[in-house]
Amino acid sequence: MAAELADAQADRHSLNKHARCENPMTPVEFNQSTYQAGVRRVLLITLALNIAVVIGKLIAGLLANSLSVISDAIHSSVDSLNNIVGLVVMKYATAEPDEEHPYGHAKFETLAAFCIAGFLFITCYQLTLSALQRLLADELPKPEVTALTLGVIIVTILANIFVTVFERREGERLQSAFLIADSTHTRSDVLVSCSVLAGLILLKFGYVWIDPLVSLGVAVMIAASGYQIFKTTVPVLVDAAPVPSRRIAEIAESVAGVHSVHDVRSRTQGGEMFIEMHLHLTREEQRDHISAHAITEEVERRLAQEFGRVVATIHVEPLMTHAADPVT
Repeated sequence: MAAELADAQADRHSLNKHARCENPMTPVEFNQSTYQAGVRRVLLITLALNIAVVIGKLIAGLLANSLSVISDAIHSSVDSLNNIVGLVVMKYATAEPDEEHPYGHAKFETLAAFCIAGFLFITCYQLTLSALQRLLADELPKPEVTALTLGVIIVTILANIFVTVFERREGERLQSAFLIADSTHTRSDVLVSCSVLAGLILLKFGYVWIDPLVSLGVAVMIAASGYQIFKTTVPVLVDAAPVPSRRIAEIAESVAGVHSVHDVRSRTQGGEMFIEMHLHLTREEQRDHISAHAITEEVERRLAQEFGRVVATIHVEPLMTHAADPVT
């Protein structure tokens, strides 16, 4: 998964906002069964394509005795493993909330994306070790680059481009962190395969050392992908605030009848933002319970308009109790 993963996941709340404006059914009437079926369909299609890519690269690499092509095949195999993990996780991530998990099970999906990073680092270690062993060997083996080898790499590049576009488009439509992460990793496969293809062309001109060197480059790209996933999934797993509390307070205080806001907390999970706050109404509004309820509904509506799918817990306090409290 490439560096764009961080931007993709950071923009998901903005995506929810635009989707709400263009299609009211998308974030408002979110259906778990539709989501699960959609993600499962995408994973099955990409799994079949990824397995074909791995088999093609592996056969070509073994026939040519090329470490870079074999490394590329190992790199691509992570995509297939990710799809399998995703299929298993979807069964649990989309399960309805229960007594033990009142907020739902969506973090299983984020945990799966986190595990992908672990697989990437293991792959990075294996590729680096193999490449260094070849570079330090007394005599470098000379791979045999044929038209078949070059053809297989070109076909797999085209297949990866299709998978990247298809999976990312569906991931954004379904608001799936796992699909977006996996599509970005597949996008890195395209770049890796292009570098491998360039290395194979140089091999035909006798530059034997380029093969293990390209493998090291593949390992570095895999490590960078793993780091980007860690950087985007860890904050979700440890309940880091997705937006500043001050911004949430500003939105709430923009509603007529709201005097001030404090004790704002927020976290994300599975495309939803959970917000808690204590809210003071103006003296005129706090005496009317019906009006107070309408104000809290308007606060939640504006939060959803700004951030997408929002579950807000708002505690209304009498103004005279904390009238001098600062907003936090």
